[in-house]
Amino acid sequence: LDSPTTMVSLDDERMRGSGDRIKKAIWDATRPIVSEWTGQSLTGSSIYGIRVYKEGAVLLPHIDRIPLVCSAIINVAQSV
Repeated sequence: LDSPTTMVSLDDERMRGSGDRIKKAIWDATRPIVSEWTGQSLTGSSIYGIRVYKEGAVLLPHIDRIPLVCSAIINVAQSV
């Protein structure tokens, strides 16, 4: 199954605003929401980047690696 996606790394120095500062901003903004949603006190582990889904792409069912307890996807922009 072809799933055309690309990943934009938040560590890519060519991207304006990349690096630890943007990761911290994302974590600080999302932690209270995800914590409330899960009912858990959270510890951050990874923020990978921005995945761009092309037309026809899907996020396939999968199992995240251990010890990941929860993960979240933020839909930044979508035209439907």
